[in-house]
Amino acid sequence: MRHVIYLLVVMNLVYFSWNMLENMPHKGGSSLVKRIPPNVRRLETVEEQTADKASSSAADTRASRADPPVAASHPAIDKVRQEAAEISQVEAKTASEPPGADAPSLNCHVLGPFLDDSVMKTVENRLNQLGYKPRERTSDTRVESGYWIYLPSMEHKEVLRITRMLEDNNDRDYLILKSNVLSLGTYESRTRVDVRLKMLHKYGLEPVVEPRFTTRTVYWLDLDIPDNDRDVLETIRSEYPEIHAQEAACA
Repeated sequence: MRHVIYLLVVMNLVYFSWNMLENMPHKGGSSLVKRIPPNVRRLETVEEQTADKASSSAADTRASRADPPVAASHPAIDKVRQEAAEISQVEAKTASEPPGADAPSLNCHVLGPFLDDSVMKTVENRLNQLGYKPRERTSDTRVESGYWIYLPSMEHKEVLRITRMLEDNNDRDYLILKSNVLSLGTYESRTRVDVRLKMLHKYGLEPVVEPRFTTRTVYWLDLDIPDNDRDVLETIRSEYPEIHAQEAACA
């Protein structure tokens, strides 16, 4: 134990002597211990590194709170900005003055149907003289073309009985069709139909009368008229009483 105490005393004396030599000035005013050259980076402790990072973060925070830098001008960016401004102006103009706001509203009519295109052309030329531009249009429609008188399907022996009776009365205006349907004539006017029916009723027959239809082309004129000018319709009606005019949705 005594030897350990002696050893500690010696070590303290050596440390004291070394510390005195380090701080003792040398000739020329310099220390005996050489100092670290200025261009050699000194080792930093963990505490010093933490302090440096905190200072750098605070400096970055102050820089971010400063006014943002002004974006540099570029021809492509300037063009996009100009186009965006022009679009905004057009949208504002459209909202304040919608297209067609000042245009007079139209009232559209359809004239017809014309069964003959020559009649349609006559009315069209007259409208052109009055300063209007009607549009021609055609369509196919079913129209009555007369009447058919017949007796529905029956047994063959009944057909023979009726035709024999017609022959005895000198009436040969009949025709036996498929399924023993007996046709008793086709007529264009209702007047002739009534005469034929009166004769058949005398024979004790009760035939059926059906209108006949055919498909034909008819002609129309589409006419757009401003709401403040409808005199043209009165003019056309007075000159062509048979012409029909009806309102329609404008195209």
